[in-house]
Amino acid sequence: MNGARLHYELQGDGFPVVLLHGGLLDLRLWDGQAGPLARHFTLLRYDLRGFGRTEAPTGPYPPHEDLRALLDRFSMDRVHVIGHSLGGRIAIDFALAFPERVSCLVLVAPGINGAPPSPGEYAWYASVMGSSREQGPQAVAEAWLGSDYLAAAMARPELAPLVRQWTLDNLGGLKPGANQPQALEPAAQGRLEELLMPTLVVVGDRDNPAMLHNAETLARRVPAPTRVTLPGVGHLPNLERPEDFNRAVLDYLLAQDAKPSAPVRP
Repeated sequence: MNGARLHYELQGDGFPVVLLHGGLLDLRLWDGQAGPLARHFTLLRYDLRGFGRTEAPTGPYPPHEDLRALLDRFSMDRVHVIGHSLGGRIAIDFALAFPERVSCLVLVAPGINGAPPSPGEYAWYASVMGSSREQGPQAVAEAWLGSDYLAAAMARPELAPLVRQWTLDNLGGLKPGANQPQALEPAAQGRLEELLMPTLVVVGDRDNPAMLHNAETLARRVPAPTRVTLPGVGHLPNLERPEDFNRAVLDYLLAQDAKPSAPVRP
């Protein structure tokens, strides 16, 4: 797709749903959602460039164009898009670039391209900036695993080994020059009012403050938002509270499918 070979999985039957994973993760992030969603929908999930089994890019590239090309391959003209963290950034960019192709958005602990930097957002990374040049991606990964983003998940014995393994499996995304995504221009932060499709925002109340701020921004500026805040949950709501997460997302998607089709606004 667009000069890359994307690893993907396709299952189920019904209206299509696309799942976009977060950074230092891969499509396995959605293992706990694949079964429940595939009972009602055609489910497409894939590894973003440089993660999982998808090759790393050789130069700058627009991730939202990868998604468009993949949907074209499967003749999916209109889809529900679910994106977590980095995948949320891509989902927003895709919805702004191709609004006629998005039935609804589900944004999970999402980033927003162009958002002003928050003092605490990258504090975990600042702590290893000096040593990362000497120790390489491993030092950055360890700092990420110890950050406030992942504190809630890493405190759970059944989740910590899984999150650690997935992160270590995806260290290639941290190599210098390995990943150079190009965000949509003009940036999404100044265009959130253009997201006219129904939008569900899911966030945990123990996530990094920047993610909570993003959720508030989306709830305030997106024309048709619904916000779900899961208590005691950090940056990985679908792993930390899978039953509650699945129920909230599935109920939302099924409700959208039950509504009469509205005219597409460009």
